[in-house]
Amino acid sequence: MNKGIFTSESVLLNIKDFHRLSTFIYDAFGIYLPEKKHYLLQNRLLPRLRKLGYTSFSAYTDYVLQQGEHGDEVFEMMDVVSTNKTEFFREKDHFERLKKELLPHFYGQYIKVWSAGCSSGEEVYSLAMLLSEEKIAGHISNFVVYGNDISKNMLGKAVKGIYPYSVLEAIPQNYHGKYLQRSRDKTKPTIRIVPELRVKTRFVWENLVAKRDAMPPGFQFVFCRNTLIYFDKETQSKVAGRLVKHLAPGGFLILGHSETLIYHMPEGVKMIYPTIYQKET
Repeated sequence: MNKGIFTSESVLLNIKDFHRLSTFIYDAFGIYLPEKKHYLLQNRLLPRLRKLGYTSFSAYTDYVLQQGEHGDEVFEMMDVVSTNKTEFFREKDHFERLKKELLPHFYGQYIKVWSAGCSSGEEVYSLAMLLSEEKIAGHISNFVVYGNDISKNMLGKAVKGIYPYSVLEAIPQNYHGKYLQRSRDKTKPTIRIVPELRVKTRFVWENLVAKRDAMPPGFQFVFCRNTLIYFDKETQSKVAGRLVKHLAPGGFLILGHSETLIYHMPEGVKMIYPTIYQKET
């Protein structure tokens, strides 16, 4: 390990080591980091070097590459490299369309939903709240919502289901009393998803481009929103095909508003709306 005095100014990621790290990240996780992300990667990884005592990116890069895809430091690195922006009921029109137009295709059934790239779980719990209401209304028999991510840190937060008090603004008022518990700590107010809803969720560490595939088949809905944008077109096509494979016949794949499959449509899929695709029966 390169020991010495650590200062952010003296530890720089040269272009050779950037390519070594970005190639590894692409090969292992499918995330494409063009050269314009050079300094972003450097700045995100500097705290890891500081914590481990490395004073050069070359030594740190050697350490990461020696561990391979499943090394402990690789998981730490991907926690800071991956983008974890999410929120409750993000892009609300998808939830409205799910409730009014898509879910009726499967009334009376046990509903399985997968949130691919779920980060800290807000989308999973948003879907669970909506489906719980549909179960209460008698439209579906029961439900489960799966979520996966490559960040173990984010998955840990998702399992706990604890969020800052400020998220209340994004959650429909009529859901507050049913599905949220408010903390008694006035100095650090938080909310927590009620146990009755948390048991309807499954959080799984899964790399969407790895050979290992941990998800079960038969999902009526797969949400993969604002995840494909971090992949190049070749990887987008590969991941989309994987997601569609897990859909039940007639099931729907829902992407983010900035994403499309129009140029790499998986076989056996048709576009229903610009961001919604249906697997043929």
